[in-house]
Amino acid sequence: MAGVDFYSQLRQRVAGATGPYAHHVLLVPDVVALITRLMLDRRVDTRHKAYLGAALAYVVSPIDILSERLVGPLGYVDDLAVMVAVLNILLSEIDEAILLEHWSGDADLLVTIRTFLARADEAIGKGRLDDVLRRMGVTQAART
Repeated sequence: MAGVDFYSQLRQRVAGATGPYAHHVLLVPDVVALITRLMLDRRVDTRHKAYLGAALAYVVSPIDILSERLVGPLGYVDDLAVMVAVLNILLSEIDEAILLEHWSGDADLLVTIRTFLARADEAIGKGRLDDVLRRMGVTQAART
């Protein structure tokens, strides 16, 4: 099954994460799985699915703020920031029970989203997350 293989491969890639963001990086495979499940859920509207799809496209794109090729597993910090920012939008616009229903990670999803977003500028550089989201068509107004 392709989805399980991708999840396992991603889990292996982030397994060596160290440093102050290691515990966040280890969540990346679970967040990717969550986004994939949300995209398949009929209760999630098309606009939100477009945001989710854009977040996944950023994750698989070789063009990043932090390249995994250069900095190893910590290169997933910007990917996580983009995914979490999009999930934060969904939290404000759809029933949070839908997100929680699809979450299989160990950490508390809502706490993870809020704490990581609070550190996003520190993690990837001031304003970079907003720039990436704007390029993806997710405007600042939609994020706040």
